[in-house]
Amino acid sequence: MEDQRPFLLLLRGLLNTMGATNIVTKPSAEQAIALCRKQKYDIIVADLHLGADKKNGFELIEELRVRKLIKPSTVFLLISADSARPVVLGSIERRPDDYLIKPFSQAQLKTRITRSWQKRQFLQPVYSAIFEEDWNKAIDNAEHLASMTSPYQRSCEQLLVELYWEIKEPEKALDVLTPYINGKPLLWAQVALGKTYLRLKDPDKAIDTAEAILQSNRFSPEAHDILAEAHDLQNNHEEAVASIKSALKISPFSLPRHFAACQIAWNSNDYVLAAESSKSIWDLSKRTVHQDIAHWCGYIRSILDVAEHSEEKRTKNRYQQEALLALQRGKFDEALMRMAEDFDIDIYEQVMTARVNAIDGKMLDARKHLAASQIAIENKYDEYPVGFAPDSVKVMFDLGEFDDAQSLLTSLNRRSIVLDANSQELLRREERSASDKQSNYQQFNRKGINLYQQGQYEKAKEAFAAAQTFAPVNTGVALNLLQCLIKILDKNEKAEPTLVKECRRVYKLLEDMPLNHQHQQKLDALKGDLLTYIG
Repeated sequence: MEDQRPFLLLLRGLLNTMGATNIVTKPSAEQAIALCRKQKYDIIVADLHLGADKKNGFELIEELRVRKLIKPSTVFLLISADSARPVVLGSIERRPDDYLIKPFSQAQLKTRITRSWQKRQFLQPVYSAIFEEDWNKAIDNAEHLASMTSPYQRSCEQLLVELYWEIKEPEKALDVLTPYINGKPLLWAQVALGKTYLRLKDPDKAIDTAEAILQSNRFSPEAHDILAEAHDLQNNHEEAVASIKSALKISPFSLPRHFAACQIAWNSNDYVLAAESSKSIWDLSKRTVHQDIAHWCGYIRSILDVAEHSEEKRTKNRYQQEALLALQRGKFDEALMRMAEDFDIDIYEQVMTARVNAIDGKMLDARKHLAASQIAIENKYDEYPVGFAPDSVKVMFDLGEFDDAQSLLTSLNRRSIVLDANSQELLRREERSASDKQSNYQQFNRKGINLYQQGQYEKAKEAFAAAQTFAPVNTGVALNLLQCLIKILDKNEKAEPTLVKECRRVYKLLEDMPLNHQHQQKLDALKGDLLTYIG
């Protein structure tokens, strides 16, 4: 796959001289993917750059492998005229069988293809088992090939280590790597050792290994990755952030690295770094096999996280505007439109506007926008869409609508929904921070309901008022308090002005507010008696 016709002709001629028969050339990754759906090829040679706003070589190799559109024995060569370190490292991290920088000779290309083909053929039993996701068979095949005399023993060992990681047996991976601990310092083995120590929860040894790698190769992004994760395990947040930033600076085109950066940033309360990596995740994924509307939602959400945790008003306003602007741009993003057939951006905008209002302390406005969004969701969808849930729950917790939040979380759990990492982090954070308020609210609200049922309206009013201090705009407790106030007023011969004033205050929390059917019915039932007191 190449978008330059002269090179395509040269490549075709070279492959012909090597004995290739069925040679097909395509100018774009999209056309190549369509072709691979119909036919399997032995060798694929792709340029990294395949046109602006189109899939590149990175994205092509990932999609073909993830969707299993190429055989386990297929050789994939990636070529590029760009020799910049981030590009080269980004290419190598995709694990092509080889990577060539233009210009190169026909002899070089022929040598690389031949070498890669021979290696693939030797390791085919392992790759075939991996393709079938039969990890035990893959391990057996790798162990057998590793016991043979061949130029590919280290490749077998490397595959074995990764297979033991896959089945979560890092101790066996360490057994494979033990000869390299005090032996010749091979880069792949040192990196594998560092990653194995992390899986064994031994951050000290992981740090020692990573630092040894950096002494001989200070541009190893994987060594910085290992340092970052090890420091994160030790809660050395400042060092973890510094290390992952170094890794990203050296090699910024890795989705797993940006996911790791987000996790480290959340653990360190570095919301700016989380926002930067969330944007990179969206940009890097939207044309790939990893595309997901959740990455766009995570990007918008991360911007508001920065706003929410900013101490300076100017910074808070800037990030709020950035989030709202990104929402508007999303309505015209073709990549987003293609993957968002059942995702209503206008509804999502209402949810996020509610979140902006909550950040500004405009809780009634936040509740109006959230309530409108929930009614729109109920009218449009049979089941609550996963994409709206995390931010809706977040605003519900902010507003003290704890019952609604828990109901939505229960619904997600019942459907066995697996959320993306960004959404999971948001919900963990919110459930943790809202825990005490929710407990106190529930305690006083239940107490008020029990007292009301016993006819002890004065004491019930005190309990509902206490619940409201923990959830000032909660709809349910406002209705309970209003109902209680009316009962007390009905008992007295003359309406007490302080109680009437309290009725007006509580009614303002409900007036002109979009309510769900159950709450609206209850308010309508109270209105007749209520209006006799407040006019």
